[in-house]
Amino acid sequence: MQWPDRDAMTPEQVAANNAAVQALERGKWYRFDPPAQAGAIPTGGPNTCSVEQCTFDRGWYIGFVDGNHMFQGRPVNDTRKIPVPRGYEHMPEIVERLRDSYFGVLFVGQGVAAFVDADQTHH
Repeated sequence: MQWPDRDAMTPEQVAANNAAVQALERGKWYRFDPPAQAGAIPTGGPNTCSVEQCTFDRGWYIGFVDGNHMFQGRPVNDTRKIPVPRGYEHMPEIVERLRDSYFGVLFVGQGVAAFVDADQTHH
């Protein structure tokens, strides 16, 4: 999958974005400064699997996939109403996991920097 923002990048920006992979470590949580604006794929709620524009202040680094730095995390100020799947009414942690989205971050153009989060827990 190619993210729309990446299509508008110059060859120099593509090279700079690709070089950012050297500093990121798979399986770690990162904070974004400023928060990253990204096309995101939500895992739950009314627009499941539809790309939507969201803001993220942290994310778990999945890796560099098809030229994109891919993360998993929750959008800032997420207000989605997520229905509780039948049989999971007594497991709120499952419903909270449905707030996660997958998103790609470009490290050029937006001026976003990623820093290892001191808190390495999912929340």
